[in-house]
Amino acid sequence: MAYLMDALANMATSVALSNYTKDKGVLDIYPNLIKRMEYAPRFLMSATAMQASIELSLGRPKVLMEALEHCQVPYREMWIEWQEDHRTKLQEVVSTFVPLTEPGRPMPQRLGFLIETEQGGRKGVITWVWTSRGVSLDKVDIPHVSPVVAYFDLDAKNDNDTFNTTLTIRHLWDGNPVQQQALFDIWRTATHAPSEWGWRFLQDICQTKEQVTHRLSEFFRDVYGEYITAWTILLLLTASRQTVDYSKVDRRKLNKARAKRRQPPLWDYTEVTMHVTEPPAAGASRAPLGYARKSPRVHMVSRYLARRGDKHWIVEPYVRGHGDRVERHVHVR
Repeated sequence: MAYLMDALANMATSVALSNYTKDKGVLDIYPNLIKRMEYAPRFLMSATAMQASIELSLGRPKVLMEALEHCQVPYREMWIEWQEDHRTKLQEVVSTFVPLTEPGRPMPQRLGFLIETEQGGRKGVITWVWTSRGVSLDKVDIPHVSPVVAYFDLDAKNDNDTFNTTLTIRHLWDGNPVQQQALFDIWRTATHAPSEWGWRFLQDICQTKEQVTHRLSEFFRDVYGEYITAWTILLLLTASRQTVDYSKVDRRKLNKARAKRRQPPLWDYTEVTMHVTEPPAAGASRAPLGYARKSPRVHMVSRYLARRGDKHWIVEPYVRGHGDRVERHVHVR
């Protein structure tokens, strides 16, 4: 499997070995990113972990916003990536309101972000990177680096109203002003704008102001909706109760063989997985003496984000209820 972080390393090596000079373009973003993520712990999210993060993003925004009040990024730099093909549930929900694909805009194959924070882990910047199928050079996937980044501060709320017109997930909460306001408050913790390299990239590919405006709107659409995903992933990784398993992958032995073939080394990383298990047996419910409450019908409870005080955790899906099975009779004439 071609990981996004390895594609970045390959591109950085290709730039270093080429006759590239700064006055010929903006390819210096690749060695720059590799330098910035050199000591960052790297996490690869499994399909189940990403499914959980999507369910959280589609859940109640008010609970999510309350959890963010206690969230702290555990490292100064972190790299997180996943296979984008797994996010089918989000596509099904969002496609109800807007088409997901546009002519000439392929869906990403792998998607990831580098989060860099200041002291305290509450303020920083998120840079998005992705690869698309069929976009490669000499059989090496070419990573796309977003010129638009998210400058976030979880302790502040900006007055940028861009999300009112570009945020399609807001339609899920039409008719519920409390939840919709909480959803907007999540986006108000960040300002999306081109980075210093992003402005240089726009000047390099655009000739007129109209072209800059058009391309900038495309870049905003590429990453704006991913902001909430970054925080649902961080909540999974920092939950008070363990909800995911970590498995470190050491590539030193593989890199020795690659070094002999004069190939660039591959990154070590931590694989993040989530296992859905049977819930523990429910204890006897407390009720007044002589009170017999009818057990609710058997039904499935979806995964949700629970909170108690300043702690939060993810509750896995489970079957609730021990009542009699409900039978349905259909009369056909």
